[in-house]
Amino acid sequence: MLAGPVLVVGFLPFGGVRDNPAARLARAVDGRRAGGRRVRGEAIPVSYARGPAETLRFVRLLRPVAVLGVGVATSRPAAELERWARPGCTAPGADVDGARLPAEDGPPRPLFDGGLAAALRVGMSDDAGGYVCNGWAWAVSGAAGCPVGFLHVPEQGFCPARLLAGLAAWALPLEG
Repeated sequence: MLAGPVLVVGFLPFGGVRDNPAARLARAVDGRRAGGRRVRGEAIPVSYARGPAETLRFVRLLRPVAVLGVGVATSRPAAELERWARPGCTAPGADVDGARLPAEDGPPRPLFDGGLAAALRVGMSDDAGGYVCNGWAWAVSGAAGCPVGFLHVPEQGFCPARLLAGLAAWALPLEG
C-alpha cells in the first residue's frame, strides 16, 4: 500500500454561507482512517489564489495518493461528485479576496471517475460550477501530480462516516 494519505480539503465560510459544511466535513475526517489509509482534512479559503495555493502546499508536504476538494452547493438537494474541471470562471461574484477569474476557453480536465461516486453512493455532475470550486479543481488537477476530485455537498452537509467508508471502498488510489 502506498504511504501517503488521502487529502480532503473543504472550503471555509463565504458570502451567505456562515458555517460551511465543506470545512466541517474536512475537519471531521482529519486524523481518521479510510480502510488502512490515513486521511488528512484541512479547511481552505474560498479564494481563487489562496485555496489552490494552500492545497498544493499540503500536497508538497504530505504527498497524498489523492486529493478530494469539498464545497457547498446551496442549490443542490444531494451530494454530487464532479466529472470535469473547466478553465476560467463564469460566476459574476468575487471570491473572499475580492478577486474574479476571467472566462477562458480550453478543454476540461477529468476529475475522479465514477468509482468514488459509486462508493459514496452519490450522483455525478458534469459541471463544477462557475465559481471558486471549479477554479480550485482546475488549478489543483493540473498541478497535484495525483488523482484529484471534487465533491459538492448540500447545505445540510455530508456524513463523515459515509465519506470515510466510501474512501475505504474506492480502489483507484487506495491500492498500492
